[in-house]
Amino acid sequence: MKIISFVNQKGGAGKSILALNMAVLAEREGEKVALLDLDPQGTILHWYDTREVETPAVVGAKDVGKLTDALGKLEAAGFSVVVIDTKGEDAHATRAAMEAADLCLIPIRPAGPDLHSSRTTMEALRAMGRNFALIINQASPNKAARITERVAMGLTAFGVVLPTAMASRVDYQNAYALGQGVLEYDPQGKAAEEVRAMWGWVRKHIESGAERKEVQRGAA
Repeated sequence: MKIISFVNQKGGAGKSILALNMAVLAEREGEKVALLDLDPQGTILHWYDTREVETPAVVGAKDVGKLTDALGKLEAAGFSVVVIDTKGEDAHATRAAMEAADLCLIPIRPAGPDLHSSRTTMEALRAMGRNFALIINQASPNKAARITERVAMGLTAFGVVLPTAMASRVDYQNAYALGQGVLEYDPQGKAAEEVRAMWGWVRKHIESGAERKEVQRGAA
């Protein structure tokens, strides 16, 4: 069972939207997926309440209990992928999700304050010896593409950066409101294309273990 945790000790980075969209796509590609919503705000739980299908499975913070026990039960039940959404602050549950993950993804908006705030998360992951990658999220789709590219290049000094930036697109909000992922809302849309690229990169790295070597580049 592979575990991906979306972490950032700063709120508003868009962890929940990325997590649920990754889960929907992973399930479409044949994985048995569970989403753990460890954020008391319950963004993923609210999405699931409006969803017309029962999968991927969603477990809220109140029902998780001890994370290691919950993960053990999910593995025994045959789940192959667990995607964890965490609270936007340094909390015990967030630390547990970091420790448990095969790969942690840190969403960062292409703005100076987000990078500054995210350094605490990166330092904590390095101290734990955990694998992580940065993902630019909520980027401007067109006009600021060059700015996003510059931000991505700058982020490589801090760690591995996913090659595809996730843009701020209305499809993400529309799909959320309908209890869908963007792959279900508009399979041919640009948002769906971004999610495919994100999951493709993550799947490749968690299956091959290559992220363990790459992440060390940002550990010095």
